[in-house]
Amino acid sequence: MTPPLLGTWTEWHLRARRSEGTALVFAPHPDDEVIACGGTIARLVAGGTRVHVVFATDGAMSHSAVLGIHTDPTPAELREIRRREARAAARTLGLPEDAVRFLDFPDTRLADHLTTFRAKVLEVLDAHPGAVEVYLPHEVRELNADHRLTGETVLGCLAERELSPTVYRYVVWDERTEQEFAFVNRNPASGGSGAAERLIAVDITGQLPIKRAALREHRTQVELFAPGQTRPVVPEPFQERVLAARTEEFWISAPAPARPGTE
Repeated sequence: MTPPLLGTWTEWHLRARRSEGTALVFAPHPDDEVIACGGTIARLVAGGTRVHVVFATDGAMSHSAVLGIHTDPTPAELREIRRREARAAARTLGLPEDAVRFLDFPDTRLADHLTTFRAKVLEVLDAHPGAVEVYLPHEVRELNADHRLTGETVLGCLAERELSPTVYRYVVWDERTEQEFAFVNRNPASGGSGAAERLIAVDITGQLPIKRAALREHRTQVELFAPGQTRPVVPEPFQERVLAARTEEFWISAPAPARPGTE
């Protein structure tokens, strides 16, 4: 595994890209956009980049699947509540109302709808053919099925349209996350990543208060929202790790630019 590239190179690389147009962020569920790249989104917005967030699933099964709570709220109620939460989180990150799109595929069952999902992703890419950056779940390293298949499908659609933005792959759902959530929904990848990868870290120290505020907007996930809950959907140890991290990490497969001699 290539070691992380931190510090000067990462900062130079990001500054070189930041003001060049549009970035697309694909999130499997509402709250993944904040967990994986909330600070980076805030940085991009502050730098003048137009950011659009696309949610693959409706998030309606969070309480049923993770906590075994099927009523108060029901999945149908959660779908609408989480949509409102996602819009509030987007505003906190500095995004306008029209920068958020919900594809509304069934939570935990994206694998059953891949043909239609692919068609919707192509619609998104066709609407933003000049996007210079795309953020998505890692198509191999992510363990959760909705996560991995979101990344795999978006990458396939980028190849089909012969688009070549810089792709930033993130990982939310690894073995540690799986253990903390006590929830498994795997759909393993058939093979490894096809390209050499480098791990870069984005310093979000200045954006950490914004990220924390945005995650708090996802109340159904981070609080005791339902009367029957004894723990949040997103476990407290996981929340603590996310909200304490001063960097966000992304795997990139694009060749590394030459390290600049001066800033």
